[in-house]
Amino acid sequence: MAIPSNTYTRVSAGNNVREDLIEKITLTNPEQTPVISGSGSTTADNTLHEWQRDALRAPDKDNAALDGDDAVATAKTKPSRVGNTCQIFDDVVQVSGRAERVKKAGMKSAMAYYKAKAYKELQRDQEAAVVSKNVAVEDNGTNAGKLAGLGRLIYTNALHNGAGATPAHTSGAATSAITAGTNRAFTEALLKTAIQQTYTSSGITPPQAVMSPAHKVVFSGFAGIALNRVEIKGEKQGKIVGGADVYVSDFGNLEVVPHYIMAGADYVLGLNSEYIDVAYLRSYNATPLAKTGDSVKEQVLVDSTLVLRSEIAQFKIDNLTP
Repeated sequence: MAIPSNTYTRVSAGNNVREDLIEKITLTNPEQTPVISGSGSTTADNTLHEWQRDALRAPDKDNAALDGDDAVATAKTKPSRVGNTCQIFDDVVQVSGRAERVKKAGMKSAMAYYKAKAYKELQRDQEAAVVSKNVAVEDNGTNAGKLAGLGRLIYTNALHNGAGATPAHTSGAATSAITAGTNRAFTEALLKTAIQQTYTSSGITPPQAVMSPAHKVVFSGFAGIALNRVEIKGEKQGKIVGGADVYVSDFGNLEVVPHYIMAGADYVLGLNSEYIDVAYLRSYNATPLAKTGDSVKEQVLVDSTLVLRSEIAQFKIDNLTP
């Protein structure tokens, strides 16, 4: 059917129509940082932040003294002093005078909006470094300082395959690299071994395992899940749970957390956040920079490192097929 002659339509109106644009900007990427959000917070006073670790000797079932015998001192070992390097996570926001002045959709101030966005992005950068296998790098004026991630700092209860190995971290910062191994499938047997080894060495079962989305899917097929059916009150049928979130082991329950930042990772981390801190040399802040023209510029940064006060209370299953 033809349109009547000289009818003014939406097509003929062309650009003479008000745009239909909602006053909201949606960030589609996830913002959660479960590891650093669940960890403690402390203050760093130097670019190399250090802490001390000590351990009890092995239990001795034959520790028996003679009545009236002389008291003889035993040899004592001093605590180990270890550290990690502070890393500066930064971004710079620069906005022209016109961009700040004009009326904008979804924001009043471009500078305020992009600073708030930068804070979220830096927090994700910080989380990525914490769960990584990065080694510590000292800031020497040429190379920027980097913190060693949990994937590097956990070595006692680290399960590898082939030639894979994580060097011990007993002094200073963990600057030596992990030896590459041969990847294999993530299995329930590996998870059981890691939990048992951690319990044997520390007497603690890490309450949480953090892993890639792909490894979470594999985990959901393990037999030791806590629950695969939920009772629904009333006349409705029971609900079957497709993804297991809790693993019931011989040594305690393990909550499993899929982590979007670890997508593609070849390792799983068993974490006890009670012994994990983030140390801040400088907390999140924004500093206006010198004005050199018709724009304003601010630097947004956070200066921090990772503290692992008890590495034997954690585990790592490395050399997994991503």
